[in-house]
Amino acid sequence: MSGRRLGPLRLTGMAAPMAVWALHFVVVYSLQGLACAEGWQRDRVTGVEAASWWLLLMTLVALAAIAWLGLRAWRAWRTARAAPASAPDARRHRFTAAVTALLALLAAIAVVFTTIPVLLLAPCA
Repeated sequence: MSGRRLGPLRLTGMAAPMAVWALHFVVVYSLQGLACAEGWQRDRVTGVEAASWWLLLMTLVALAAIAWLGLRAWRAWRTARAAPASAPDARRHRFTAAVTALLALLAAIAVVFTTIPVLLLAPCA
């Protein structure tokens, strides 16, 4: 698993859930501003602004990516936990996998937290 670039036992893998959140944050608020500037908030699909549907879709994609990263981290943690504690890399692998899983949880909460105002408030208030 250490050969993968985005594995939960590498620094890039540990940062990946927060990078997904940051990308989601930038895209959602940029799209919100663009939708207001271009008048997209006037288009409605089933009574809801079309921009809100796009924002919801992006949120679901971000949450799916974060869940996938968290699941990989949890599996890596379980694998590292099964290794003997005296193994030289066992503690480091358990720690990095646990940190990655917790960062995935934090990123999922952050995605939901930053999406709520966009969905509850008027699009261009």
